[in-house]
This record gives sequence, C-alpha cells and structure tokens, in this order.
Amino acid sequence: MGRAERWGRYAALTALALMWPAVEAYLQGTVVGTAVPIFSVAAVAYCAIYAWYCLFGFRSHGLAVPSATVGSLTLVAVALDHLAGQVSANYFLIPLLVAGFSLPPRRALIALGLVGATTLLEVILLARLPTAELVLQAVLVLPGVVLFGGAAMVLRYLLDTLSQLRAARAEIAQHAAGQERYRIARDLHDLLGHSLSLITLKGELATRLLPEGVQGADEVRDIVGLSRDALQQVREAVSGYRQPTLATELTAARVALEAAGIEVDVKQSLGALDRETEAVLGWVVREATTNVIRHSGAKHCGITLNRTDGRLQVEVVNDGWRVPQAPAGNGLRGLDERLALLGGTLEASALPDAGFLLRATILGSGHPRPDAIKAEAST
Repeated sequence: MGRAERWGRYAALTALALMWPAVEAYLQGTVVGTAVPIFSVAAVAYCAIYAWYCLFGFRSHGLAVPSATVGSLTLVAVALDHLAGQVSANYFLIPLLVAGFSLPPRRALIALGLVGATTLLEVILLARLPTAELVLQAVLVLPGVVLFGGAAMVLRYLLDTLSQLRAARAEIAQHAAGQERYRIARDLHDLLGHSLSLITLKGELATRLLPEGVQGADEVRDIVGLSRDALQQVREAVSGYRQPTLATELTAARVALEAAGIEVDVKQSLGALDRETEAVLGWVVREATTNVIRHSGAKHCGITLNRTDGRLQVEVVNDGWRVPQAPAGNGLRGLDERLALLGGTLEASALPDAGFLLRATILGSGHPRPDAIKAEAST
C-alpha cells in the first residue's frame, strides 16, 4: 500500500465531522426518553460502518461491499432522523461520498439518485415548515447531491486517470529499457560475435597450415581457444539479455488481462533477483496469464510475488468457472522443467468453489544451479 493511499484512508475519516447534527441533537435534548440510547447506538453504528469501510472495506473486490455500505448508511441515517424527530441532510452526505467514490459511474448515478430521493422524502415527512419553505428545502437537496456525489465521482476519475498515467509512463520506460536490451544483444551478436567467429576460423586455418612443432604454433592454438571461450561468453550474454524481465512480464500481463476484461491485482515484494531467476519467474507470469485469458473465463485475477522464509513464490489466482480448468499441458510442463533447474516446484490446481491456482516456488536465494546456467546458455 502506497503512502498516498494510506493517508487517503485517514483523510476520508474527516468526513465524520458531518455528524455534528447528532451531537447537537443530543446536547439540545431533541432526543428524549427511551430514544436516547437507541439514537446513541445508531450514531455509533453509523460512524463504525463508515470507519470500517475507509480502513478495510474499500479493499474488497466487486460491488457488494460498497453497495451494502451505502445502503446501510442510508438506512441508519433515516433512523437517526426519525429518532431525533427532525431531518438533517448531513446524515445522507457520507453515503453520497461513498457511492460517488466507490461505485462505477452508472451504478454511482443510480445510488446518488436513490439517496437523493430518500433525503427528499425525509424532508417532506419530517420538516415542519410552511409549504413555500418546504419546497425551497426540497429544491436545495439537489445541489447537495450534485456537490457531494459529483465531487466524489470526479475525484475518483482524477485518481484513476493519474494511476493510468503513472502506469503508462512506467510501461513506456520498461518498454524502452527492454528495447535497449534487445538492441545491445543484437549488436553483440552481429558485430562482436561475427568478429570472434572470424578470428576463430582464421586461427583454426592457421593451425592447420603451420607444421607441427613450428615456433608460434602453440600460441596460435591458445588464440583459437581464447576466441572460442570469448565467443561462448558473448552467446551467453546475448542469451541473458534476451531473457524476459519480471517487470516487463508483469506490465504485459496487466495490459493483456485488462484488455480481456479481467480485473487484475498485482502485489510484488521480491526485491532484487539474479538474471536467471528473474527470467524463470517472468516465464511463469507469462504462461499463467495466457492460461487465465484462454481457459478460465475469470472476472478477477490476482498475481502475488513474495519472498518468505528464504523462498521465492509466485501465485496466480483467478475466479473462473465453477468447473475444473484443465491445465495447458505443454506450457506448464515447460515451466516445471525451468523451475526444476533452479530447485523449484510448480503447483497447479482448481480451487474448491471456483477458480484456479498456479503457484511457483523456488527454494533458497533463487541462485541457479550450474546445470541451469548451461541449459539456458545452450538455448
């Protein structure tokens, strides 16, 4: 969780200052008799519901939690009005804020209309005013709905736009870095690799032409051996540069899943990795994303990368169809082989209720075994 999000949660709690009419009603004795404890419980419940949503509930996926929060706050607001025997539009402002900020635009407009209609009905039922003043009070409800609900919708839109701009900037930077890596790999292969191949070829030809035992023949053979070693090192370097990076694969996964209409949540806390481990985990993310898009029919996908107890772990979970999702055999077998070279394991299984879990685990620090390096260099 970022610092801005953390402080934003606490800043949202300041909206509870709008509950001052409840304190005023209690101090002025508007609420009397047995209604006092009920009013107090209702006010505390109202504040608790909103505080819970600001601190915890906003993390939930889907529309159930924000919709339930708006509905429950509105019902408690109605109860507070009737217990106090007078209408207070302030109680309905917080549901407007939650609806405007947490719901998609179309559903937010519906929720704002329902809360606004409820507020208008409360004004008509409880406001003991002459007809002209009652009409004026009812008309003033609309600006409040537009101001608070609309402002929350605009703030949500601005924050989403800012997040998309930051993601796009990061994606562009990662793409540029990836392109530069490929350019360096291509230049190494085309220029240095070609020159070393030519030196090796000329050296081998020279060793064939020189008679055995002639002075300098051993030095020529040494040159041939060194050039072969250098050529092998260049090939290994080029292979490493062309490996997928984890950041690039995570960005590509997010773009592909969102393009397929799947909500994605990525949590990454691995830190720095060596090149081979990063490449293998990148392959895991790529294959898992492909399977989610092709086979799952999911609406949400979570990608979690963490380091716990000396283990590197990648989990990809989706909430797809309530039927067993058959793993894509060849792709997962290939991942299993890559992970085995690093001493890792791969788990793929359907979840009990719905969805599918793919978990890749690498024991230790993630450094590859020698045979892993040879296998990657030979590809």
